Amino acid sequence: MKTSCWSLVAVASLALTATVLPTTSALPLRNSMTKQLKEAKKGGASKTELKALKIKIKDEMMTAKAAGVSTDTLKGYQNKGISLDQIKAGVSAHNLAKRKKRGILKKRETTLADVLFPGVSPVEYAIGKPMNIIVDTVTSKKTQLPFAYYNLPVCGPVDTDTKFKGKRKNLGERLMGKSKEALSPYDITVLKDTPCKVICTKELDSKAMRRMKSLIKKDYNVNLTLDGLPAHVPKLNGSIIKGYPVGSKLINEALGQTRVLLHNHVRLVIQYNVDEAASGYVRIVGFQVKPVSIAHDETNPSATCGAKPVRNVEETLLEISYDRSNKAQKKSVKYSYEVIWEKTDSPWADRWDVFLLNNPDDSTAHHMSILNSFMIIIFLTSCIGIILIKALRKDLALYNDLGIDAGEDDDESGWKMIHADVFRPPSTSPMALGVLVGSGAQIAAALLGTLILSQTNLINPAMKGQALSNVIMLYVFSGTVSGYISARIFKFCGGKAWKLNTIVTAVAFPGILIFMFILLNIFLAFYGSSKTVSFFTIVSAFLLWACIATPLVFVGSFLGFKREVISVPARTNQIARVVPPQHSILGSQFSSLIVGALPFSCAVIEIYFLMCSIWMNQYYYLMGYLLAITVLIGLCSMLSSIIMNYLRLTGEDHRWWWKSFADSASCGVWLFLYSIWYLISRLHLVGVLPYIVYLTYMAMVSVTLGLYTGAVSFMGTFYFNRIIYNAVKID
Repeated sequence: MKTSCWSLVAVASLALTATVLPTTSALPLRNSMTKQLKEAKKGGASKTELKALKIKIKDEMMTAKAAGVSTDTLKGYQNKGISLDQIKAGVSAHNLAKRKKRGILKKRETTLADVLFPGVSPVEYAIGKPMNIIVDTVTSKKTQLPFAYYNLPVCGPVDTDTKFKGKRKNLGERLMGKSKEALSPYDITVLKDTPCKVICTKELDSKAMRRMKSLIKKDYNVNLTLDGLPAHVPKLNGSIIKGYPVGSKLINEALGQTRVLLHNHVRLVIQYNVDEAASGYVRIVGFQVKPVSIAHDETNPSATCGAKPVRNVEETLLEISYDRSNKAQKKSVKYSYEVIWEKTDSPWADRWDVFLLNNPDDSTAHHMSILNSFMIIIFLTSCIGIILIKALRKDLALYNDLGIDAGEDDDESGWKMIHADVFRPPSTSPMALGVLVGSGAQIAAALLGTLILSQTNLINPAMKGQALSNVIMLYVFSGTVSGYISARIFKFCGGKAWKLNTIVTAVAFPGILIFMFILLNIFLAFYGSSKTVSFFTIVSAFLLWACIATPLVFVGSFLGFKREVISVPARTNQIARVVPPQHSILGSQFSSLIVGALPFSCAVIEIYFLMCSIWMNQYYYLMGYLLAITVLIGLCSMLSSIIMNYLRLTGEDHRWWWKSFADSASCGVWLFLYSIWYLISRLHLVGVLPYIVYLTYMAMVSVTLGLYTGAVSFMGTFYFNRIIYNAVKID
């Protein structure tokens, strides 16, 4: 039993070490910033000077982190006459070059466009022809609840001679709440600059003003797209904002006042390249938006909207303010825009560089994550190898009379004594166990299939809606796997109600997800969010499940029940052996929770990047790393569960069935706990419903991960038990 305790301590320490180490590297930098601020404060620096110093230090820290050097090294470059902007430009170019290099199971790419959108060819536009700007939803990182643009008090779409046919959304995009594309209210002609032009005038009542003010405070952005390229707002520090803000907040710290301003004017800067295009055509290589808040002159609109560019001037800012007691008040708002075409030498293939230009190079973190996982796998594999070699060597020595005393290593005799009970079917819900393992096997097949196809450029991870559609379709067509695995386990446990087992396998996991999704959809519908999924989309998903997935589950179940019962090397006694008192750790329910931390630690770094992609609207395209981590987390789950199973068998505990599943299924619990930490430390959500949306989706993902790891660990443990008991010679 001492060996058991030390093994658990080693496993727990490895998991904690793997999880904690990546988060401690920023401490020296923070201490350095605190020291510099304290010294400046002692020197009599004002609050304004301290704030400026803090911003400068943070900028230097981010640049040093992106370059992979210390702040002292960075200052050394600055002392040599190299400016911070030059260093940042060099670091950005270096990071972009590394992103375009070879990935796992993927050939070398030459441009970021090939990495993010493989197979997409450039579109050329004839000079003098009209173009369409597409307006998408209005989104915010603080709420994760998008709204349709034309549900706001804004101008309607531009009138065109031909009926606009937006791109049809696939199933994944519809489930994400993205409706059909809509035209923007801007009239664009190729290479034709348009001076300030008033689109329309809107009367905002108190309700509309209150809503717009709320959207501005929650940092909502309007998302525009031109030639498939999202609009962005360049910032002074070199970073960008995807889309453009609905409004801005002007804070006066001296007076303690905050003015909420509405961006009712946009300057559309379209960058084009003529060198790569055919004669008379251009290629779009950049799309910038510069929002402006301006109260247009009501009597003479040309005074504020004329030939000159419109700029933010404090005297003409359009403030959203209203008197709560006066519900009849209204405010007239004129919406306007201007278009500027800029010629550039930037090639079409590099037009996506701006979205990743200032992001730090995270390839080292991915490599360390893979290395960390690989070292854990080696450790666990070595432990299992020692167990197998020791057990088999002793068996061969005992039964072939090689001179080894049978009393040697008494701690190893426990697992052999329960050979007549180890394959006894579980007394608690054998059908439920088979259903859970079958559902996990189906998830594993769909997940691995998706990741393998992503390495062949058939699935583009940057297009999240398309990727979700492919995952759903692969899961639907993997129904045979769940039916087959569930039937094999249920038949081994002596089950006869194969029809009920098949129906539960087909309904249980999808039914839970559909119920949670519909319940959440009802809340979103009442809130008025564009994330609400239409009834037709829900029916389409239901028909996929009912007409394709369920019949395939029945096919797999039929094939599983037709086969012979899984053979095992030992017969089971009619009367179960009494399980002796177990060690406090092994007998505790928390042992499975501790074991689940180990496979979770293998994927915690990759999970962080995935959650940033999902909840922070960042790009994730390193599918080779994700495939490697998915395989490694499955192996780690299986190996850690096998070791725990061996320790329990040594303690003569033959009730391994549910425990082997729970050991690694608890990885889903760790993911949900991690999502709560991410919510508190990284997301700054506003309101109750955003929390409900976030926690509901993360609960779905956590259950899915738990089923995947639990199924893999159970099947690996079952196979391990067959191997070791096959080595025992029983009369």
